[in-house]
Amino acid sequence: MTRPAAPPPGYAPAPAGPSPLGVFFGRVARGDWAVSVKGALWPTGLIVGLAVALAIPSYGQGDDPAVGWSDRLRIALAMLLQAFGGGFDVTAVSSGGRGGYGGASDYGDTYGDFDPGGQGQMSLSLIPLTVTVLWIGALIIGARAVRRQGGGLDAAVRVSAVAAAAVLVLGLYAQPEIEDLSIHSSPVLATLGALALSLVTTGAVLQRDVAAAWLAQRPGTLSLVRACGTAVRALGAVLLLCGLVGYITFAAQDGVTGEAMLVALPLLPNIALMVLSVSWGGSVEYDVQGRADLIGSGTDHGAFGLGELSDAANDWALVGALATGLVSALVVGVLAARRSADRREQVTVGGVFLVAYLVLTGMSGLSMEYTGSVAEFTGAGNLEFAPSVADALLFGLLWVGGAVLVAPYLVRMTGGGATPAVPPPYGPQPGPYGTVPGQYTPPPTPGAYTPPPGTAPGPYGPQPGQGHHPGPDGPRAH
Repeated sequence: MTRPAAPPPGYAPAPAGPSPLGVFFGRVARGDWAVSVKGALWPTGLIVGLAVALAIPSYGQGDDPAVGWSDRLRIALAMLLQAFGGGFDVTAVSSGGRGGYGGASDYGDTYGDFDPGGQGQMSLSLIPLTVTVLWIGALIIGARAVRRQGGGLDAAVRVSAVAAAAVLVLGLYAQPEIEDLSIHSSPVLATLGALALSLVTTGAVLQRDVAAAWLAQRPGTLSLVRACGTAVRALGAVLLLCGLVGYITFAAQDGVTGEAMLVALPLLPNIALMVLSVSWGGSVEYDVQGRADLIGSGTDHGAFGLGELSDAANDWALVGALATGLVSALVVGVLAARRSADRREQVTVGGVFLVAYLVLTGMSGLSMEYTGSVAEFTGAGNLEFAPSVADALLFGLLWVGGAVLVAPYLVRMTGGGATPAVPPPYGPQPGPYGTVPGQYTPPPTPGAYTPPPGTAPGPYGPQPGQGHHPGPDGPRAH
């Protein structure tokens, strides 16, 4: 049997290098964590500041409150962390027949066979969209500070990791126990949601220049990104308008205290989406199922729209709601007309706005499930209060579609039809027949090489006596 030839002396296989993913996470681990921590302080400080502001009032507990400031702070943190997908679960355990703050009752006699045995649980689902928006804004501020220090995509991972870790710590802290009530905030879910939002936001800010260079070579994708930016601007303006209308209307109601107005501030976009839904002809639906001492027993389902608004208030309230809806639609149409390069981009702005509006509408509602005895809720069932997504789709198509169709003509009539600022070479370019707004004009194709005057003859220049003859104005080529 012949043996295989031995490798030549000094031969050794090349060592396998690290994978690109390993190299990237190596840069993440060896990067400047101090700068990343400073960037994450903005969103963390925002959450803590909002919780402190919400915990200051005693909420009518008097001079000897049963829920102290530290407990109110932890409850406020648990409520705020729902902005990232966290939960708010309340469990009551008591030795008597009722949970909450104690006290016996004849609950079993009242409801027959259903006896909670002195225990109860309640789950509240409510996303405070104001907190989500402000937290993203704070992340943008922190990421810009990191970008000025030369941070890249690895810095985005570090900032996101620190911000998510801060949310985890706050979520673990936001689980107080007050007498017979125990509150749980689902810190892991809140951490995962915060991490996802942080990665997207900080990555977009820190990779802005790279993304701009990439988009410059792809006019179709650039148009879509520009349309998304315009839609976000329009959505922000509309929600600001409707939020102010809803907040002022809420503050003008009888019996609304300053504490209630403070609690409503984290829910301004939620209120705005309900106002916009009603103003466009949709409805806010409510659904009550089960039994509860606080709201009665049985099943109730209904909706609140323009008709109910007219009955509850007056015709001027109906006119104001319709005017709010009209102005909101015109804001979308006018921004699309003024900031879009062509008609197709205007339609894209309307479509992106409608999709974002539907997504936020589905997230803006309130739902609660309860069983047993928890605070003022005794029984079993659920509550839901949210704008109708189906109505939002139907009336959103009508209002947004009409605004995108009509607004360009209104802009021209008012003399505001200026050409939008589009970065070259995809903006207006001079041509032989004038400027065509928004139409792509390719750069001129380089021609044959022409040497500058006075260049010495060579293999790439004109040779003496070839193709030249003197003329009255000097040398001239055929």
